[in-house]
Amino acid sequence: MEENKYEDIKNSKNILKYNIFDKNIKNYLSSWLKYLELEKGFSKNTVLAYEKDLRKFLNFFCWYKNNKNIDLSNLSENDLKKIKETDFDYKNLSLSRDELINIKYNEIRPYLFFITFLNYKKTSRKRIIASIKSFYNFLSKNNENIDLDIINELKGPKLDQSLPRPIEFKNIKEIMHEINNIKDANWVKKRNIALISIIYGCGLRINEALSIKFKDIPKNTSKGYIKIIGKGNKERIVPLINYVMEKINEYISSYPFNWNDENYLFLGKNQKKLNSGVFQRDFRKIRKKLGLNEKFTPHALRHSFATHMLENGADVRTIQKLLGHKSLKSTQLYTEVSQTQLSKLYEKFNPRKKILINTK
Repeated sequence: MEENKYEDIKNSKNILKYNIFDKNIKNYLSSWLKYLELEKGFSKNTVLAYEKDLRKFLNFFCWYKNNKNIDLSNLSENDLKKIKETDFDYKNLSLSRDELINIKYNEIRPYLFFITFLNYKKTSRKRIIASIKSFYNFLSKNNENIDLDIINELKGPKLDQSLPRPIEFKNIKEIMHEINNIKDANWVKKRNIALISIIYGCGLRINEALSIKFKDIPKNTSKGYIKIIGKGNKERIVPLINYVMEKINEYISSYPFNWNDENYLFLGKNQKKLNSGVFQRDFRKIRKKLGLNEKFTPHALRHSFATHMLENGADVRTIQKLLGHKSLKSTQLYTEVSQTQLSKLYEKFNPRKKILINTK
């Protein structure tokens, strides 16, 4: 891997763009990010999230080591936000190697209070803690003498298990119909319809769909199979049904520029790989216009695929393979969704309930 790969992350506050006076620290951070991608197999988005989480902690630590007299519990949320916005140094990392290595478990706890008082979601706090532990675990594996309580005792909040929120098929049809009513280039409309079709029709994550290249699509056929690279660079083969192929071919035919095999399939107006944020923004606009629940996101299309497959008789193991879940437990969440929907239908349509109501 090139030495400066992570220095090119498009984020003005990326920690490798800071003035880091101790070169050892910069080497630690760069090596850790490479470790996450190459050895842990993390996706680019996960690497970015971990970098951001550790950066926020180090921003806080550099401030707090000079402000330990401040009792965070006595400050309002607005006071804490003001400290974060105006007092943190977002250009320089005024930290020595020894300070970084010798951070103690008890010196991390104030930051956990800080993000809790700022009302960070449990999921965010859990990931932040995972990022900090990952970094110090990496240092430990590289023979640095760190406080092992950071690895052994630092724990995130227990998450409330939330069930996946699928989109009803009629709503998916409404979304696709509304795309045609938007004032935009015809090929862009067909691209968005094709993208929704393949995410829902194949159960893909949005970044998996956006990583498909033109050469990956079967040619001169109404159906076929496609190799998907999922989390941890794990490969899986998923079928492309007739309807999905039809929408993809309509999009390919409408694209006004020349295709080559190395093109990504889903392209932006700049003829480069479509940014997921652009598609999510367009999806959000349509959702608001149709008055749909805010939980109806592109990722909910993947949930819908799994739920609808299960409702139509597919077994959990097959769905697990199609989704690329490492653990069957992740897939079994969809059985709970179906059971919940079944219970609601039972309550709504159970004839015995109607008899009881009518006899009151």
